[in-house]
Amino acid sequence: MIARVFVRCNSAIGAASRSSSVPPEFLGALTANETGGNNSAARFEPAVYRHLAAVVAGQSPAYGSIHAEALLAKLGRVVHPKADEFHSHFLTPPFGANYQEQLTALKDEGLRELATSWGYTQIMGYHMVERRATVRDLLDPAIHFRVALELLAEFAAAHQLDLATEFAEMFSCWNTGQPYGKTYDPHYVQNGLARMAGYRELESAEKGKG
Repeated sequence: MIARVFVRCNSAIGAASRSSSVPPEFLGALTANETGGNNSAARFEPAVYRHLAAVVAGQSPAYGSIHAEALLAKLGRVVHPKADEFHSHFLTPPFGANYQEQLTALKDEGLRELATSWGYTQIMGYHMVERRATVRDLLDPAIHFRVALELLAEFAAAHQLDLATEFAEMFSCWNTGQPYGKTYDPHYVQNGLARMAGYRELESAEKGKG
Protein backbone atom coordinates (compact mmCIF):
# COMPACT_ATOMS: atom_id res chain seq x y z
CA MET A 1 0.00 0.00 0.00
CA ILE A 2 2.71 2.51 0.91
CA ALA A 3 4.49 1.79 -2.38
CA ARG A 4 1.31 2.63 -4.30
CA VAL A 5 0.98 5.89 -2.40
CA PHE A 6 4.60 6.76 -3.12
CA VAL A 7 4.20 6.17 -6.86
CA ARG A 8 0.94 8.09 -7.11
CA CYS A 9 1.53 10.94 -4.68
CA ASN A 10 5.23 11.55 -4.00
CA SER A 11 5.56 14.37 -6.49
CA ALA A 12 2.58 16.31 -5.11
CA ILE A 13 3.50 15.51 -1.51
CA GLY A 14 7.08 16.64 -2.03
CA ALA A 15 5.99 19.93 -3.56
CA ALA A 16 3.51 20.66 -0.77
CA SER A 17 5.93 19.69 2.00
CA ARG A 18 8.57 22.18 0.91
CA SER A 19 6.56 24.97 2.56
CA SER A 20 5.89 23.07 5.79
CA SER A 21 7.75 21.49 8.69
CA VAL A 22 5.59 18.38 8.20
CA PRO A 23 7.86 15.80 6.52
CA PRO A 24 6.73 14.12 3.30
CA GLU A 25 6.66 10.71 4.96
CA PHE A 26 3.92 11.87 7.32
CA LEU A 27 1.66 12.95 4.47
CA GLY A 28 2.47 9.72 2.66
CA ALA A 29 1.58 7.61 5.68
CA LEU A 30 -1.57 9.65 6.31
CA THR A 31 -2.66 9.02 2.73
CA ALA A 32 -1.99 5.31 3.12
CA ASN A 33 -4.00 5.24 6.35
CA GLU A 34 -6.97 7.03 4.86
CA THR A 35 -7.37 5.80 1.27
CA GLY A 36 -4.34 3.81 0.18
CA GLY A 37 -3.70 6.42 -2.49
CA ASN A 38 -7.22 6.57 -3.97
CA ASN A 39 -7.87 10.20 -4.87
CA SER A 40 -11.49 9.51 -5.83
CA ALA A 41 -12.37 8.02 -2.43
CA ALA A 42 -15.27 9.79 -0.73
CA ARG A 43 -17.45 9.12 2.28
CA PHE A 44 -20.76 10.79 3.03
CA GLU A 45 -21.32 11.58 6.72
CA PRO A 46 -25.09 11.60 7.49
CA ALA A 47 -24.70 13.20 10.94
CA VAL A 48 -22.67 16.07 9.48
CA TYR A 49 -25.29 16.55 6.77
CA ARG A 50 -28.09 16.72 9.34
CA HIS A 51 -26.11 19.26 11.35
CA LEU A 52 -25.49 21.49 8.32
CA ALA A 53 -29.15 21.26 7.35
CA ALA A 54 -30.06 22.32 10.89
CA VAL A 55 -27.69 25.30 10.65
CA VAL A 56 -29.44 26.34 7.43
CA ALA A 57 -32.78 26.11 9.24
CA GLY A 58 -31.41 28.18 12.13
CA GLN A 59 -31.89 25.29 14.55
CA SER A 60 -28.38 24.12 15.52
CA PRO A 61 -25.42 26.48 15.93
CA ALA A 62 -23.02 23.75 17.11
CA TYR A 63 -22.34 20.15 16.17
CA GLY A 64 -24.02 17.70 18.53
CA SER A 65 -22.90 14.18 19.32
CA ILE A 66 -25.20 12.46 16.82
CA HIS A 67 -24.24 8.95 15.83
CA ALA A 68 -24.66 8.49 12.10
CA GLU A 69 -26.88 5.61 11.07
CA ALA A 70 -26.89 4.29 7.52
CA LEU A 71 -29.82 6.38 6.31
CA LEU A 72 -28.39 8.06 3.24
CA ALA A 73 -26.37 6.79 0.29
CA LYS A 74 -22.58 6.85 0.51
CA LEU A 75 -20.32 8.23 -2.18
CA GLY A 76 -17.57 5.64 -2.49
CA ARG A 77 -15.73 4.50 0.61
CA VAL A 78 -13.09 5.48 3.15
CA VAL A 79 -10.99 3.35 5.44
CA HIS A 80 -11.56 5.24 8.68
CA PRO A 81 -14.62 7.38 9.48
CA LYS A 82 -13.86 10.38 11.66
CA ALA A 83 -15.02 10.56 15.27
CA ASP A 84 -17.82 12.87 16.39
CA GLU A 85 -15.18 14.79 18.35
CA PHE A 86 -13.39 15.64 15.12
CA HIS A 87 -16.42 17.41 13.68
CA SER A 88 -17.23 19.19 16.93
CA HIS A 89 -13.73 20.70 16.81
CA PHE A 90 -14.68 22.55 13.61
CA LEU A 91 -18.48 22.80 13.58
CA THR A 92 -18.66 25.29 16.43
CA PRO A 93 -21.26 28.03 17.08
CA PRO A 94 -19.07 30.61 15.25
CA PHE A 95 -18.99 28.34 12.19
CA GLY A 96 -22.78 28.29 12.07
CA ALA A 97 -23.05 32.03 12.70
CA ASN A 98 -20.37 32.98 10.17
CA TYR A 99 -21.45 30.77 7.29
CA GLN A 100 -25.20 30.31 7.65
CA GLU A 101 -25.88 32.64 4.73
CA GLN A 102 -23.46 30.76 2.47
CA LEU A 103 -24.88 27.40 3.51
CA THR A 104 -28.45 28.59 2.95
CA ALA A 105 -27.57 29.57 -0.61
CA LEU A 106 -26.54 26.01 -1.43
CA LYS A 107 -28.79 23.40 -2.94
CA ASP A 108 -29.13 20.06 -1.17
CA GLU A 109 -26.41 18.56 -3.36
CA GLY A 110 -24.03 21.28 -2.16
CA LEU A 111 -24.74 20.48 1.49
CA ARG A 112 -24.08 16.81 0.79
CA GLU A 113 -20.70 17.70 -0.71
CA LEU A 114 -19.82 19.66 2.44
CA ALA A 115 -20.83 16.64 4.52
CA THR A 116 -18.51 14.32 2.59
CA SER A 117 -14.81 13.61 3.11
CA TRP A 118 -12.80 13.73 -0.10
CA GLY A 119 -9.59 12.62 -1.73
CA TYR A 120 -6.26 11.23 -0.63
CA THR A 121 -6.43 12.18 3.05
CA GLN A 122 -10.22 12.44 3.34
CA ILE A 123 -10.68 16.15 3.97
CA MET A 124 -14.22 17.16 4.91
CA GLY A 125 -15.94 19.35 2.34
CA TYR A 126 -16.99 21.90 4.96
CA HIS A 127 -13.34 22.93 5.35
CA MET A 128 -13.60 24.61 1.96
CA VAL A 129 -16.35 27.01 3.05
CA GLU A 130 -13.98 29.24 4.99
CA ARG A 131 -11.36 28.92 2.25
CA ARG A 132 -13.72 30.38 -0.34
CA ALA A 133 -13.01 27.44 -2.64
CA THR A 134 -15.08 24.63 -4.10
CA VAL A 135 -15.26 21.18 -2.59
CA ARG A 136 -14.19 19.66 -5.89
CA ASP A 137 -10.91 21.55 -5.60
CA LEU A 138 -9.95 18.85 -3.09
CA LEU A 139 -9.59 16.44 -6.01
CA ASP A 140 -6.61 18.48 -7.22
CA PRO A 141 -3.60 16.88 -5.47
CA ALA A 142 -1.73 20.18 -5.15
CA ILE A 143 -4.68 21.87 -3.45
CA HIS A 144 -5.58 18.79 -1.43
CA PHE A 145 -2.18 18.40 0.23
CA ARG A 146 -1.90 22.14 0.81
CA VAL A 147 -5.21 22.13 2.68
CA ALA A 148 -4.12 19.02 4.61
CA LEU A 149 -1.02 20.87 5.79
CA GLU A 150 -3.11 23.89 6.77
CA LEU A 151 -5.39 21.68 8.87
CA LEU A 152 -2.42 19.98 10.52
CA ALA A 153 -0.99 23.40 11.36
CA GLU A 154 -4.33 24.36 12.93
CA PHE A 155 -4.27 21.24 15.10
CA ALA A 156 -0.66 21.93 16.09
CA ALA A 157 -1.52 25.49 17.11
CA ALA A 158 -4.61 24.40 19.05
CA HIS A 159 -2.79 21.66 20.97
CA GLN A 160 0.77 23.05 21.03
CA LEU A 161 2.19 20.22 18.95
CA ASP A 162 5.50 20.10 17.08
CA LEU A 163 4.67 19.29 13.46
CA ALA A 164 8.19 17.99 12.88
CA THR A 165 8.26 15.43 15.70
CA GLU A 166 4.90 14.65 17.36
CA PHE A 167 3.58 12.34 14.71
CA ALA A 168 1.49 10.02 16.88
CA GLU A 169 -0.44 12.99 18.20
CA MET A 170 -0.95 14.36 14.69
CA PHE A 171 -2.33 11.04 13.42
CA SER A 172 -4.75 11.04 16.33
CA CYS A 173 -5.83 14.61 15.62
CA TRP A 174 -6.56 13.75 12.01
CA ASN A 175 -8.96 11.00 13.02
CA THR A 176 -10.40 12.31 16.27
CA GLY A 177 -9.68 16.04 16.51
CA GLN A 178 -7.65 15.44 19.67
CA PRO A 179 -3.98 14.43 20.14
CA TYR A 180 -4.93 11.58 22.47
CA GLY A 181 -8.40 10.73 21.22
CA LYS A 182 -9.80 7.25 20.64
CA THR A 183 -9.36 6.44 16.96
CA TYR A 184 -11.98 4.54 14.99
CA ASP A 185 -9.34 1.88 14.26
CA PRO A 186 -7.33 1.11 17.41
CA HIS A 187 -4.25 0.53 15.22
CA TYR A 188 -4.61 3.76 13.24
CA VAL A 189 -1.72 5.60 14.90
CA GLN A 190 0.54 2.55 15.04
CA ASN A 191 -0.10 1.82 11.37
CA GLY A 192 0.66 5.42 10.49
CA LEU A 193 4.02 5.40 12.26
CA ALA A 194 5.00 2.11 10.58
CA ARG A 195 4.01 3.49 7.19
CA MET A 196 6.14 6.57 7.78
CA ALA A 197 9.16 4.30 8.12
CA GLY A 198 8.24 2.52 4.90
CA TYR A 199 7.82 5.80 3.06
CA ARG A 200 11.25 6.98 4.25
CA GLU A 201 12.80 3.82 2.82
CA LEU A 202 11.18 4.47 -0.54
CA GLU A 203 12.41 8.07 -0.47
CA SER A 204 15.95 6.90 0.25
CA ALA A 205 15.81 4.36 -2.55
CA GLU A 206 14.53 7.02 -4.97
CA LYS A 207 17.33 9.41 -4.02
CA GLY A 208 19.85 6.60 -4.44
CA LYS A 209 18.82 6.23 -8.07
CA GLY A 210 19.91 9.79 -8.68
